[in-house]
Amino acid sequence: MEMNALSSDQRQYLQRLNDRLTVIEQQVTREALALFAQLDARVQDPQDWLSDYEIALEVRCWLREDDPTYQEDYDNILATRREDLKLQRRLPEPFGIDDGINHNVFQGMDGHPMQGEFHCWLYHCLYDHTDLWFNDMLSIGHIWVELQVLYQHRCEVEG
Repeated sequence: MEMNALSSDQRQYLQRLNDRLTVIEQQVTREALALFAQLDARVQDPQDWLSDYEIALEVRCWLREDDPTYQEDYDNILATRREDLKLQRRLPEPFGIDDGINHNVFQGMDGHPMQGEFHCWLYHCLYDHTDLWFNDMLSIGHIWVELQVLYQHRCEVEG
């Protein structure tokens, strides 16, 4: 479906989806920053068991229950996106979750209906890094977010 073929209501639905994903990015950033502070302190403490850690964000978009393709006894997951937050934190310039960058791939396309919109990273990923397109994104009913911490410990085996 071309962007020009979308109704005003459909365009508003997509904008609300982008807005929700933007808020999710902000909330995840707050949570991750608190976790980074706690876990970095633990890693630096020679008395603590923790040697290292990873923090990952997993976002799943689920099909709306009123969608004709919804099946009661199935997962109905349209897309899953996984982001390594610790890796993003190590980048020399912010990039990814809640980076403040407009990830709209259409912003340089004169006359494109989405040219003037701000797209957060997760919204951009849905249409550019998954098999979904905008008509598919209209079927998203809810978003499930998991912030996963992987605790890591390394020990030497001395002979």
